[in-house]
Amino acid sequence: MLPSYFSDFGKIIKDNINTICVGDYKVGDVDLNTLCNLALLRLDHVSITPSAKHEKKLTKKQLKQMRAFYSPYVRFMTDRYHRLYTAKTGKFYPQYIPEEMFFMWIDRYFCHRQEARYLDNKCYYYKLFSHIKLPEAVALKIGNTWLDSDFKVVSTKTIREKLRNEKEVVVKQATNSEGGYGVKFVNGAKLADVLFGKIARAKEDFVIQRPVRQHKDMVAFHPESVNTMRIVSLLTGDKVKVYAVSLKVGVGKERIDNGCHGGIYCGVKPDGSLMDYGISDKGEVIYKHPTLGYSFSGKKIPHLNKAIKLVKEAHSFMGHFRLVSWDVAIDDDDEAVLIEANLTLGGINDVQMSNGRPLFGKDTKKILDEVFGGRRKVTTLL
Repeated sequence: MLPSYFSDFGKIIKDNINTICVGDYKVGDVDLNTLCNLALLRLDHVSITPSAKHEKKLTKKQLKQMRAFYSPYVRFMTDRYHRLYTAKTGKFYPQYIPEEMFFMWIDRYFCHRQEARYLDNKCYYYKLFSHIKLPEAVALKIGNTWLDSDFKVVSTKTIREKLRNEKEVVVKQATNSEGGYGVKFVNGAKLADVLFGKIARAKEDFVIQRPVRQHKDMVAFHPESVNTMRIVSLLTGDKVKVYAVSLKVGVGKERIDNGCHGGIYCGVKPDGSLMDYGISDKGEVIYKHPTLGYSFSGKKIPHLNKAIKLVKEAHSFMGHFRLVSWDVAIDDDDEAVLIEANLTLGGINDVQMSNGRPLFGKDTKKILDEVFGGRRKVTTLL
C-alpha cells in the first residue's frame, strides 16, 4: 500500500487540474499558483471581472503609448484592462496594471505563495502582529485544539460557557476566507448551543472575536458593516511605501463590506477625503451610496494617518510578503485596528478604478523592471 502522502499528492494534482479546466476549487486543496493559471484567470474574467466589451476603444495614440510602455515586458498586450480602467475613471494612463499581469507575475514575484498557504491564518495574527491592535479575541480553534483569549489551551466546555456571556461574536474561518466568505455574525449563546458542534468538527481553523466598535464617522458610511480601508503597501529595501488606499463600504443590510457582497470601493486621497465616486464589484460607477443616499464627495476618513502607521509597523518584518493588501478599521477609541492581511492574491481592479490612477503611479516602470528582470515574457493576456 502506498504511503498516504502519495495519495495526497495525487489528490492535489487532480484538484489542480480540475481548477484549471472548470474554474472550481476546494478551499485549501489547490496550490495558490494554480489559482493564477492563465486559463483560470480568463474564466474569472468572463464570469466575474467587469467586461470592457461595450466600453469605448482606445485611440490610436493611446494604444501606441500603452504597447510602447509594456513592450520591454511582454510581446503582446491586450487593451482590455486599459479600456475598462479608462472608461470607469475617465483618465488614461499607459501605466495601468492589468489584474491578470498582477496575479501572474507581480504578486507572484513579491510574495512567497507557498509560505502564505500556511502563514496567512487569522489565528496566528495575535502572535505575528502582537505589536499592533487587533479585534478582541474570544476563542481560537487551531486544528482540534481550542484556546481562550489568553491563548491557553482549554476545554470545549470552557469555551461554550464563555460564549454564552457574549451578546454577539464574529466567527471567521481563519484561512481561505477571501471576499468575506466564511465570516458570520452570531449571538454568542446560539453559537454555544446550536452551531458550536459544526465548528468543532470542521477541518478548518476558526477565530471568534468581539465585533469592532467603529468610529462614529466610519459608522456613518454604513452602520450595519465594519467599513474598512484597503491599503496596498510595498516593502522595499529600507522602508514600507503605501501606494493606494480605498474605503470599502457595505450596502443594504449586509454586515460585510467586500465588493462580492455588494460593497463599494471609494478611493481615498492623501488628506483622507474621498474621491467623488465609488466602484461596485460589477464595475458600476456610483456617486451616491445606494441605500443611504449620501454623496461620496466631501466625505473624509478619520485618522487615516493612524491606519498608515499601523500598516508600516505591521509590514516591516514581513520580508517574504513584500506586497500586501491590508484591511484596516478605525474604532471608537480613535485607534486603527487590523482586520485582515492579504499576504497574496489581493485584487487590484477595484483599487485602481476607485483611485483613478495606476496602482504604482510613477514607480510602475521601476517595479516592472525588477519583476521582469530584463526578460520579456512570451505573451500576456488575450
